[in-house]
Amino acid sequence: MRSRYGDRHSKRKQNIVLNSLIGIVLAVILVLVANIVFTGNDSQQTASEEQPTAQTSSDEESNKSSDDSITSDEADSKDSESNDSDSDSNADQDSSKDESTDEEKEKEENDKEKEDKEDQDKEEADQEPGEPNLEGPWEPVGTVQSGPHKSSYTKGTDDWNEKIKAAESVMGLSEDQMTIWRIGGNGGPQKSFARVSKAGSGNQVYYIELEWVDGEGWKPVSVKPE
Repeated sequence: MRSRYGDRHSKRKQNIVLNSLIGIVLAVILVLVANIVFTGNDSQQTASEEQPTAQTSSDEESNKSSDDSITSDEADSKDSESNDSDSDSNADQDSSKDESTDEEKEKEENDKEKEDKEDQDKEEADQEPGEPNLEGPWEPVGTVQSGPHKSSYTKGTDDWNEKIKAAESVMGLSEDQMTIWRIGGNGGPQKSFARVSKAGSGNQVYYIELEWVDGEGWKPVSVKPE
């Protein structure tokens, strides 16, 4: 009886120890599982928190890039406006220079014409009536002709009369004070000569070479006594 009781008591102790060990193992397993579950939730939460942060950083960089692009566009626009302004300013300066150059050129031409007229008037004033001007300078005598010029040697035509006028400017005499010995061609359609002298017998004959100037008439270019 004691032996059976002892065996039962021993088995009971063993069962208690075994059950305790099983309980401890289960408790450890539960703790481990709980840790794993909580750790996973923390990781997901951390990742969730980091994702908005990363998104915010990305948005900030995007906004900064957009701001930089706007600033660059504004700078390009200002540069373009500045270049346009400089171009307009340079164009105005060039236009002013051209106008100034044209005005100066016109003034020089007017001054030259005035000087030539004064020289001609002076020569005419110095020329004694009836005395030929052998040295010049001579100027075209003017013309009423228009269009392409054609030299004429027919007495009484405009071209003939203008040749006589050129000879008068050299001789210092009117037509009725001269003897017209001959008027003819001188080697070209726009070149002529006139042989004239003071009216009367025994006077010096002069050979006057004439050249046509478009729009201005016949011009004496040479005078030689024969």
